[in-house]
Amino acid sequence: MAEADSMNAAAPAALSDAQAGQTVLRLNDIELGFGGVKAINKVSFEVRKGEILAIIGPNGAGKSSMLNVINGFYKPQKGSIEFRGETRRAMDPNHAAKHGIARTFQNIALFKGMSTLDNLMTGRLLKMKRNIFWQALYWGPAQKEELEHREAVEKIIDFLEIQAIRRTPVGKLPYGLQKRVELGRALAMEPDILLLDEPMAGMNVEEKEDMCRFVLEVNQEFGTTIVLIEHDMGVVMDISDRVVVLDYGVKIADGTPDQVRANQRVIDAYLGVSH
Repeated sequence: MAEADSMNAAAPAALSDAQAGQTVLRLNDIELGFGGVKAINKVSFEVRKGEILAIIGPNGAGKSSMLNVINGFYKPQKGSIEFRGETRRAMDPNHAAKHGIARTFQNIALFKGMSTLDNLMTGRLLKMKRNIFWQALYWGPAQKEELEHREAVEKIIDFLEIQAIRRTPVGKLPYGLQKRVELGRALAMEPDILLLDEPMAGMNVEEKEDMCRFVLEVNQEFGTTIVLIEHDMGVVMDISDRVVVLDYGVKIADGTPDQVRANQRVIDAYLGVSH
C-alpha cells in the first residue's frame, strides 16, 4: 500500500521468520505497591518480537502500572526486567526511549498549543545529533539534520492520513484525531517496542476501525512489537497474537485469544464472580 511504502525510511524492516517470536523483553516476578495497596503482585510474562500482545483486565487490575514499569515511569519494589541482554531491577525512562521503547498514554499527553507537525517533531528529539548551539544557529549541519527529520515526520503524516491537520493546533482537534497524532509522535521515535495505553478509548466505531488498521499495519509492515491495553474485547480478540490477563494485580491467564476467551478464571473476573 502506498502509505506503508512511503514510511519505509522511518520504520524498521519487516521481520524474517527467524526473528519473529524471539523474546525481546521479559518481566520476572514484578511487585509494585503504593502504600498498602499492591498494584502488581509477582507478575511474570515475556514480550516476543513482532507480536501484538494485549494486556487486559477489569478496572484497577494494574494494566497501566505494568506499562509504567516497562518504560521506567514506575520502579518496582521486587522483581527484574530483562531487556537487550541486560537484567535490571528497574527500567530507566531515558534508557527505554533511547533503546527503542515508545509510549502513548491513556490520557492524551500532547502539546495542545502546538501543531500536529510540531508535536510529531518532538518525537524526533532523541535522534537529533547536533547540539543546542548548532540548533540555535539553524545553519549548516543543523539545518540539514532538521530537514531530514521533517521529511521522516511528513512520511508519518502521510501514513496516518492526517495531511489536512498538519498545521492545526492539536488542542483544536477532535479526540479521535488527537489519539492518532499521539500515535504518530510515538512512531516518530522509530520504536522497536510500541506501548499503547487504551489507544481506542473514547472513539466511535469508525475511529476504532481506523486505529485498528494503523496498529496492524505498523506491526505487519514494519515488524514493530506492540504491547497494548484495551477494554474493547472485540478489538483485543481480533488483532492480538497473545493476551495477558491481570486481575487485582495478579496474572490469571496468558495465551492466545481463543485460550483466554475460554479460561474460566478470566470469565469469572470479568463477570465479578471471583470477588
